[in-house]
Amino acid sequence: MTSFDLPSLPGFDPERLRSMLPKGVSLDGSGVQGPEGTTPERRKPRVSGVASRFEGALADSIAQVQGLQDDAKAKVRGLALGEGDVELHDVLIATGKSEVAFNLMLEVRNKLVDAWDKLSRSSV
Repeated sequence: MTSFDLPSLPGFDPERLRSMLPKGVSLDGSGVQGPEGTTPERRKPRVSGVASRFEGALADSIAQVQGLQDDAKAKVRGLALGEGDVELHDVLIATGKSEVAFNLMLEVRNKLVDAWDKLSRSSV
């Protein structure tokens, strides 16, 4: 388990995240299409093995955070509607996990933005 991996979620379908993307767009950017389904001409940057693994880990982590948020939302909704199988402590635990995961994702994003700013200001 790396520092970016979150625990797996029972019943979470990563394809759900892909289904929410606009038509023709994928998480890796390879599925961008122009008008009438044509692929626009553009240079695809070379991605090393380490970069592609990092990209995959980042995309998986975002998908897992989204899954935690969806789970918390479903439990809050179930409690509000009075469904019998949802307990208050389950809702509090789910919202706490969701909040911690989102805050971690936000801090990772902030660190990446800071690193990019430092790299863009450096002279070669």
